[in-house]
Amino acid sequence: MRRFLFALLTVVFVWTTDARSQTSCPKAPTYELLRQDENYSYLSNPSCRTDFWDRIKYMPLNSKGDRYLTLGGEVREWYEGFQNANWGEGPQDGNGYLLQRLTLYSDWNLGKRIRLFGQLTSAIEAGRNGGPRPMIDEAKLWVEEGFADIALIKSENASLTIRAGRQEFEFGSGRLVDVREGPNVRQAFDGIDMIWNSASWHVDGFATRPVLNNVNFFDDPPSHNTMFWGIYAVRPLPVTKGGNIDLYYLGIDNKEATFQRGTAQEIRHTIGTRFWGTRGPLDYNLEALLQLGSFGSADIRAWSVTPGAGYQLRFLPLSPQVELRFIATSGDHPDTGTLATFNPLFPTAIYFGQGVINLNGPSSLIGVRPAAKLQLAKTVLLAVDCDFFRRESLQDGVYGLGVNLLRPGSENQERYIGTQPSVGIYWQVNRHFSLSGAYTHFSVGPFLTESATPGRDVNYAAVWSTYEF
Repeated sequence: MRRFLFALLTVVFVWTTDARSQTSCPKAPTYELLRQDENYSYLSNPSCRTDFWDRIKYMPLNSKGDRYLTLGGEVREWYEGFQNANWGEGPQDGNGYLLQRLTLYSDWNLGKRIRLFGQLTSAIEAGRNGGPRPMIDEAKLWVEEGFADIALIKSENASLTIRAGRQEFEFGSGRLVDVREGPNVRQAFDGIDMIWNSASWHVDGFATRPVLNNVNFFDDPPSHNTMFWGIYAVRPLPVTKGGNIDLYYLGIDNKEATFQRGTAQEIRHTIGTRFWGTRGPLDYNLEALLQLGSFGSADIRAWSVTPGAGYQLRFLPLSPQVELRFIATSGDHPDTGTLATFNPLFPTAIYFGQGVINLNGPSSLIGVRPAAKLQLAKTVLLAVDCDFFRRESLQDGVYGLGVNLLRPGSENQERYIGTQPSVGIYWQVNRHFSLSGAYTHFSVGPFLTESATPGRDVNYAAVWSTYEF
């Protein structure tokens, strides 16, 4: 009888211990845009390893288990097609083309103070008339990231880390600094980043050079014409109950910057702030900034304001969310001695619309964007929007996201650029696999119709799938 009771108590103890360990396991994290932001240390508990890929997410390097290796990657397949690409100018492709991106990374956690991170990527384009577009379509094999983290301060309440090497940034809403996720090739930087983390602040102070992507193998050097530096700080605002504030200074020195008025050295300083957050069904995002500096012998005085808000009607079927966003950025006036064209620096590639590479960028622009989202199922989201574009300055042209001049505007007094309705559907099939599609129609306005190279309505369609592990 004693043996039976002892065995029973042993079984109960083991079962309850295992149950406690199971309940103490956190939910498996979603995959981040920056894979170095993921933390798999919780997998040191063997009972938490429930996914097929968990065996490579935590690979101990010592007996204590405080040193471990994480492996992972991504496979992205993307089809896109244009009708009247670039408003009918340049090479056209009626059948569309394929873009493929393969990524593998390794994350070496070598104790509390040292970490090494490396990421290799192959980006391939196939079937596009005119070949791959520079910088964004193809880089056959390149080091996307490769950096070392050294923790100078490490405590329960705060840390100070120096990160040196090739790395990617995602600041705020991505309007100024982002990884450029939409195109096949992302934006990386070579340099140093000092990262401060505490309960109240997250601060990045960095000095870098942007990476120039070429199509061959390991042919992606840092730009020797451009230096990029700054400080970006984020702090929660408890008084607003769910609100946050971003404060930032960003500096760029581009020895060969080109705007409608010409090419010269651009030294530009961007000072700005962003208020954002959620409160119940309401989310909001207000960003305002000022740009100062010099362009050749001229001064720079530019600005941008981007307010917006969304409200989710949770009591209705499909939990619809309605949004209204605005954008206003300064344009140039060539008859003055001051360059006023707004420079978005290194922005997200999905600035307007749903999942598309935008035809136009945010320089010298006034825009309004009503939008709506419907949760068709737990893992299926439908998003629709419509952008209305006008020129802020009648003396400045229309620019792309890279501040490349698409149409000069000094001899055309039409203000309306066009209208861009778009729709996207996003299905997160499971934690690893997602399938999405988007369609956009750009209806040209009088400015493009009456320009020296008349524009044409553009149709754009894209379908893409992503598998992450």
